[in-house]
Amino acid sequence: MLIGAALAAALGGCGGISAPTPATDGISVRQSGAIPAAKGETLLYASLLGENAVDVYTYPAGEFVQALHDFSSVAGLCSNKSGDVFVVDESGPVDVYSHGGSAPIRRLTTAGAPYGCAVDPVTGNLAVTNLSSHLDGTISIYAKANGKPKSYFNKTVGSTYFCAYDDKGNLFIDGWSRSDEFIVLELRKGKQTFAILHPVKSVSSPGGVQWDGKYVAFGDNGGGLVYRMTEIGDVKQTVTLYDGTDIEGFWLDGSTLIGPNAQSNGTIGFWHYPAGGTPTKTLAGFSYPIGATLSSAQ
Repeated sequence: MLIGAALAAALGGCGGISAPTPATDGISVRQSGAIPAAKGETLLYASLLGENAVDVYTYPAGEFVQALHDFSSVAGLCSNKSGDVFVVDESGPVDVYSHGGSAPIRRLTTAGAPYGCAVDPVTGNLAVTNLSSHLDGTISIYAKANGKPKSYFNKTVGSTYFCAYDDKGNLFIDGWSRSDEFIVLELRKGKQTFAILHPVKSVSSPGGVQWDGKYVAFGDNGGGLVYRMTEIGDVKQTVTLYDGTDIEGFWLDGSTLIGPNAQSNGTIGFWHYPAGGTPTKTLAGFSYPIGATLSSAQ
């Protein structure tokens, strides 16, 4: 079942959803009015499936800047070195926003049910996952994040959720096999076929994937865990995120893990990484946050 469709049914349709009253943990969120100087700052983007919106905040202060709308079933987020932000819509397309922009600068067509994305730091290529991988392709890669994608297939893969490139241009993707096993796929730079890794026996649901500079970090959405894995599939560390059970598309900023967390009416937590533990601060008052990314001012 597609995630966006399932949530919309559970909530009675996104057209009638209103934002919850913001609860705060020392951080004010969603105050009215954009911040004029925000385009010169690093910005935090958070996708909110419950409202089909993307909220934008200054980072690390957490001041509300603006909300982006006109999505059908908003999902994962990613960004590139130029500050462009890619918003994946499970119903298609992928909308591309410039840093601090209020309207898409272009749209990329998709097939199936796209969900997560990542940008190759080496080539600038954009990778997009697919919840209907067995029908529409395991991963789609857009050269230079533009034009029509090249789709890669693997008949043993049922669905892919999140992905990340390492600093050499190798791509890592998590998801389910068609026999409902949790898997991590590796597409080496220049290769056409996947290596299938089984780094852990099971997860509640595939969470985010990030490259932390040394290891591939992938999450257990439902377990409050992030695993640090070598590029050949050996897990070296398990990071426990207290108060972070329902984190999907987390983002790493050096020693900070930014986690959109759907529990407790929806929060975005900030944890020390790779120490984990309790969050150092929290933004609250969201409706089913899924993804997070940072966009740097140029």
